Amino acid sequence: MARLARAEDRKRGDSMSLSVAAQRFLAGPLLAELDDDARLALSHALREQQVAAGTVLISEGKPNDRLWFLIEGSAAVLRRDVTDPKPIARLEAPGIFGATTFFRPANATASIKTTTPVSLLTLDHESYEQLRTSSPRAAEALALATVRVLSDRFDVLDARLNEFIASHRANGNPKVAHEWADFRARLFEEPNII
Repeated sequence: MARLARAEDRKRGDSMSLSVAAQRFLAGPLLAELDDDARLALSHALREQQVAAGTVLISEGKPNDRLWFLIEGSAAVLRRDVTDPKPIARLEAPGIFGATTFFRPANATASIKTTTPVSLLTLDHESYEQLRTSSPRAAEALALATVRVLSDRFDVLDARLNEFIASHRANGNPKVAHEWADFRARLFEEPNII
């Protein structure tokens, strides 16, 4: 990764380089399939920033125009419950979020709020389109990494739903278990379930 920082410095023609945390993230398992050239192209497309604890990064019900990479710190996923936002998950670095609203035009279904000071890399739509043109391999590797993250999250959701169904069957509540099992089946059978 030091090679990446030196190559970036030479390419930009200045002394700017990515932070150690950003270099570590780009060299980490999420982007393991990238070669040095693709990492360099991606590093040029990303914007690095530090954000204070308590900052709302994505607001539920509003558009999101970027893909977020959490490289240091943590954040909470919040969803409105009548009037108050309730935490539904915690994100720890390294991680990625904002993918579902970045790759399709939809409003965010949850808010993301920092719980500690964080370091982030962000990718906006314009930079992603430039990356697709200048380094299709890097753009493809990023898209595949995002799909893997979303698939992992879906697997966790599916496992928890299975546990929920099994616990209701075991507790003598087969009607609830049956309803949730039917819903789970419909997720795979009906393209427009919502």
